[in-house]
Amino acid sequence: MTTLHVVGFRSCWTRSSLSRESDAMKISRSNKLKLPRRRLTDDRSIAGLLRIVFALLIPVGIVIPSAHAQAIKARVGDVTHLQGEGRNPIGGFGIVTGLDRSGDGDSYLPTMRALAQMMERMGAPVLDLEDLKGTKSVAIVRVYAEIPEHGAREGELLDVRVTAIGAAKSLEGGQLLTTPLTYDVPGVDGLFAFASGKLEVEADLPTTGIIRRGARMERDVFMNVIATGSDLLGAGIRSEWIEPANTYITLVLDHDHADWPLAAAIAQAVDAELRMSADVDRVALAVDSKSVVVLLPEHQRADPASWIRDVQQTRLLMESNEARITINRRTGTIVVTGDTRISPVIVSQKGMTITVFTPNADGTVPKPAFEEHDFVPVDVERDRTSNVEDLLEALNRLKVPFEERLAILEEIKRAGKLHAAILYEG
Repeated sequence: MTTLHVVGFRSCWTRSSLSRESDAMKISRSNKLKLPRRRLTDDRSIAGLLRIVFALLIPVGIVIPSAHAQAIKARVGDVTHLQGEGRNPIGGFGIVTGLDRSGDGDSYLPTMRALAQMMERMGAPVLDLEDLKGTKSVAIVRVYAEIPEHGAREGELLDVRVTAIGAAKSLEGGQLLTTPLTYDVPGVDGLFAFASGKLEVEADLPTTGIIRRGARMERDVFMNVIATGSDLLGAGIRSEWIEPANTYITLVLDHDHADWPLAAAIAQAVDAELRMSADVDRVALAVDSKSVVVLLPEHQRADPASWIRDVQQTRLLMESNEARITINRRTGTIVVTGDTRISPVIVSQKGMTITVFTPNADGTVPKPAFEEHDFVPVDVERDRTSNVEDLLEALNRLKVPFEERLAILEEIKRAGKLHAAILYEG
């Protein structure tokens, strides 16, 4: 029997007719909450209450997919990317002009010096910085852009972001003078792009702006995704299967999907699909929980794109019941997937006590210590242990704030009693 008690409120839930191995959960709080006191015994009443519960879940940002385990079809490319792909920042320092007395001002010497140097390059040398006294229409800024993960070609236009680094109060109405952009990593020399144009500034962030398609690439940037066996062995990968003279690509599992079972499944799927085409005994190997090395056959080296396409389009069966809780602090959203079980534990949080306990040997549940108890059946057919869905349903019914719900989940996880991964977004 799995029982969920809400103690200290006008109402609580009970689940009965379940297996004696199931855990039980009890929640108590000192506040009062008025809920219907009538018993619901028929299927229509239970279904109606469930509709109310899930209607309450949606507005406060809790998403709970079906708990039934299902295999979903995906492609290898849906959950991985190629090692060597990635966004690359380029940047520089520039000058924004045309500001309406909101610039750095003549007392900010770095801007005045930069302005004097620019004017000298333009054939209008400034003999003394005093000549620039009263200048408030100029600001020194940091300029940066991102080369996309698949590279960029000469002449391609990229968005540019601009941030004031001096004493400017606003960049609204400003124009960025032509600014060279270089790679932000030491050791990579050369000019990559020029940026210029009129800024778009948001009202709540007046010292930052964007120039749509404001940077023009001056050189090609290619992403190398092919490595030799020597490169892989030199990087610390140890496997007798990897031969120094062969060439390989490496599939990197996205952060949200990285684990050993999925890495092994990807290697097996690619191996089964392409081993005969490559005419080898093995074509893919999971070297860790995040990386799968795939052989690039000799006959494909002249046309790696078609081989990479075949690898990324390989069908993959993924279990949809992975135990995971995804939390977005910015939006106040909690997404629960899979069988997120909770073991026996007691947590006290700001006047509320949560207890998950195991039934007695005879199948009965220890009697909760409270006097007022109106029971509302929620579901008498589910046969399983207590899980995060139960907890969130109860906390939502009790109108527990998002931050308190999050703190409770984190404490249960830290205690080692929440059997699911917690991921954070936003």
